[in-house]
Amino acid sequence: MNRRLFWKILIIFWGIFYLTFQLTWIGFSFYIQNRYAKTYYHIPTKVEMIAQLLQISGEREAVNFISHLPEPERLCFSITLSNAQDEHIKVVSNDLKDGAFIYQKTAIAPDGIIYLITFKDNNKNYSNGSIFNLPIPMFLMGISGGLLFSLFLAWNLTRPMKLLRQGFFRVSQGDLSVRLYEHLKLRHDELSELAKDFDSMVEQLDILITDRQVLLHDVSHELRTPLARLQLAIGLAQQNKQNIDNSLARIELESQRLDALIGEILNYSRAEMNNSLDEYFDLKALISVIVDDAKYEAEPQHIIINFTCEPIIHSIIKGNSEQIRRAIENIIRNAIRFSQKEQQIDIHLKEVGKYLQVVVSDHGPGVDVHKLSSIFEPFVRIQSPQLGKGYGLGLAIARKSITMHNGSIQAKNRESRGLNMTIKLPYWRG
Repeated sequence: MNRRLFWKILIIFWGIFYLTFQLTWIGFSFYIQNRYAKTYYHIPTKVEMIAQLLQISGEREAVNFISHLPEPERLCFSITLSNAQDEHIKVVSNDLKDGAFIYQKTAIAPDGIIYLITFKDNNKNYSNGSIFNLPIPMFLMGISGGLLFSLFLAWNLTRPMKLLRQGFFRVSQGDLSVRLYEHLKLRHDELSELAKDFDSMVEQLDILITDRQVLLHDVSHELRTPLARLQLAIGLAQQNKQNIDNSLARIELESQRLDALIGEILNYSRAEMNNSLDEYFDLKALISVIVDDAKYEAEPQHIIINFTCEPIIHSIIKGNSEQIRRAIENIIRNAIRFSQKEQQIDIHLKEVGKYLQVVVSDHGPGVDVHKLSSIFEPFVRIQSPQLGKGYGLGLAIARKSITMHNGSIQAKNRESRGLNMTIKLPYWRG
């Protein structure tokens, strides 16, 4: 398995941990040295006092002075014979090799003997053997602790990436049942949010693929009927030469139906493919144009179309004006199709919260209650004398277009007679 990222994270964190540990130790060492320097600032004075006692009163008085010092300090002083010839020679050492603080001075007693006064503190054992200025135990502790810490961090960061990699692989193999959020929800960080988005993506893919499969099944079913009639007409023409004209008329009719069906299927596909939503347009003006065209179509049937608009701030929408035009036009044309002569269709535009609401009301037969939720599905048609005029894709196209604009569409039967189609679209808030 390729685990380059794991090793990169491990080595980087390990190096950073040790570098931090090393710098901390160096800072601590400087602090200790400074602290000991402050602690021993009085040592030269006391050594000078002992030297003067030796020069004036001899060794006995000097030893007596040392014996009255506090015990931790008293143990650090010593008086030994020296071979030095200059009484002013003194050796000051803060030697890190033997891990001791040393201060020395020579003095000549009245009897002419030269003594060496030494202060040596052996408690400051910096390092008897060190690596990179660290004592070996500290070095090993830093390396081991850094390794464990870095291993945990590397595992904690690469484990969700490994899960994501496996999830994407399963999705690429067609398995859309994989979900990752349950495994990573306890992290409560960006990776758990990424897992949630991954699950949402897979769910949407599952819905899209299922919809495509259903659509393909419905399209094949819808195409089978006119094709069967075409084959039947061709067979009859071959069997009965005298009935060729009727067969050709039937063939022409079925061809026209096939052409219309394929045209609606293409429109449904275009509604999904044309997803450019960067256009600004006036919904009120757009509906006015649609209503004018609808009046022209409804005039021969003496159907009255009314358009009213309540006072609103503005009716600007960001999206695709052609998609919204087709959606609203399909709904109004459906209302015309299911209306009878002298009936009225009302179109009402108003503002509801952050949305612009369009309600198209007709006085037609309405829809069975148990079918209201399915009329927006492809190839779902209402049982009506006007059934042969469509293939059940108009409302499906309308819903797809409105959903792409973050809107909603709903159908509801009126209390008296007819159907209300309610569209909500978010207006542009600059």
